[in-house]
Amino acid sequence: MRKRWFFVVGAMLLLAGLWILEADPGKLIPGAGGRAVARDFLGSALRPAFDFEDEGMRESGASFASKLIRVTGLTIGYAMVAISLALVIGLVGGVLGSRSWWTRPSFARRILRASVRLLATALRSVHELMWALLFLSAVGTSPLAIVLAIALPFGGTLAKVFSELLDEQDQSTAEVIRATGGGGLAGLVAGVIPRALPDLSTYFLYRLECAIRSSAVMGFVGIPTIGYEITTAFQDGHYREIWTYLYLLWGVVIFLEWWGARIRKSLGKGVAAKAVRGPIDLASLWRARGTSRFLRGSLLLLLGAVMLGWTMTDRWDSGVRWQQRMAHLERFTDEIVPYPVREADGDWARFPSWLSEKLSTEGYEAISRTFHLATVAALLAGTLALGGIRFAARSLASPEHQSSHTWISKGTGMLLRGGAMVARAMPEFILAFLLLGVFGPTVWPLILALAIHNGGILLRLGSEVIDNLPEGSRAVIHAQGGRKSALVLASLLPESFNRLVLFLFYRWESCMREATVLGMLGILSLGSLISDARALFYYDEILLWVALGAVLVFVGDLTSDWVRSRLRGKAF
Repeated sequence: MRKRWFFVVGAMLLLAGLWILEADPGKLIPGAGGRAVARDFLGSALRPAFDFEDEGMRESGASFASKLIRVTGLTIGYAMVAISLALVIGLVGGVLGSRSWWTRPSFARRILRASVRLLATALRSVHELMWALLFLSAVGTSPLAIVLAIALPFGGTLAKVFSELLDEQDQSTAEVIRATGGGGLAGLVAGVIPRALPDLSTYFLYRLECAIRSSAVMGFVGIPTIGYEITTAFQDGHYREIWTYLYLLWGVVIFLEWWGARIRKSLGKGVAAKAVRGPIDLASLWRARGTSRFLRGSLLLLLGAVMLGWTMTDRWDSGVRWQQRMAHLERFTDEIVPYPVREADGDWARFPSWLSEKLSTEGYEAISRTFHLATVAALLAGTLALGGIRFAARSLASPEHQSSHTWISKGTGMLLRGGAMVARAMPEFILAFLLLGVFGPTVWPLILALAIHNGGILLRLGSEVIDNLPEGSRAVIHAQGGRKSALVLASLLPESFNRLVLFLFYRWESCMREATVLGMLGILSLGSLISDARALFYYDEILLWVALGAVLVFVGDLTSDWVRSRLRGKAF
């Protein structure tokens, strides 16, 4: 009954969200102009550009290949530098926010842990594009501002996840070290981190993949990465060039996904030690230890990419004189104070009336639309994933689960898994930008962009959950002659329901962050208010809408954590 109510409430939220967002299904059919754009754009997919489409650029002798190498290098370089900074934040915050290094849970350490986790939550509650707008408004356009905009939220996310991964590990080895005189830090370094290393490495590589996508999206605020070139090419109608940039981005992200999967497999499988010849001592045991050339090569490749990222530019600042930067920063810090407070020489008694005015005129509606946009997109993504799991799960494509046309089922599964990979590799912001050219200024491009990207992620996660389930109940249903649909509905979905719901809430939390910025494309939400305030240089309003977006994400995070804790305690 509880599971049925979950689906009923989900359907009600979906319908209510579509009504509040005024998402008319009739607008899913593009007009004549949109159909022409879609036809030309999709028709160029099989003909990516290998040279400039603009005749003037070709006659100028400029090299298209050099431009591709440059923008790809900048996209990867910014991501590598940002993820290296985020890793430092994540490791420090992960250790300080974990209970694994405590010898005694003193009051001071409780306060420190709570403060670190609160700071990590605050950092990751603000989307990287929002951080970028704040930094660019404060210090002007510079590579360092973009790198910090990615590093701060990613560092907060790594700190949260690292601390939870450390706390979830078996603590027996650490307890032995502490019992024999070792301190809490020694127990953490020698007893907990080695056990958690595969999980820590796995999640770090996933965040690296996300950093590549975020770096590409930074092109929409004027940084010359892949996103900037896609924007320019779309405005010029050079659709073949767009596909070239998209294929480059997909290739990089898919390579990282494959590389991460190989690393996870190597870390999980381990490497057998060699036989010890001669006397057994510490030196001989060290020489006989199992080593992996692939893991060593991967570490060197990663370190080399980070070093190249740090050295790819001669200067990380904006190139503006120090006095000008300080004057700009001073103006920004002065003007983020609400206008009535500034006019009254710092009288904060005027702040409540200003806040109430902003919320009543646009704020409440923007917050509501942002919330419902994220909710509708997450529910549609979950529906897409739920419908595709029975075909995408590899365990259900085995011959014993097929009554006929096995090759059709396998082919469908391969297409779904490939489509999910492409959907995951496409940043929501870029996808929404392209869809706006087809459907026009409606809310559907934003909904579809979020649903497609997150549907690909949920399909992959849900399929892996199904594949990892034990064979018990499915073997019984199959032995009794049950069809694959009966197997899915009667056994696999009920067994994996809690985990699938956890993943849905995880993606809903991510949709909340993305929905706060997609409004920058012109559809009313918190992002559109931020974009309008930035165009008018109203820094106080920029800070207000960014803060409200962070609060919305924080509330979504708390809701997600509460539901997940309930699911861990008992069946939903």
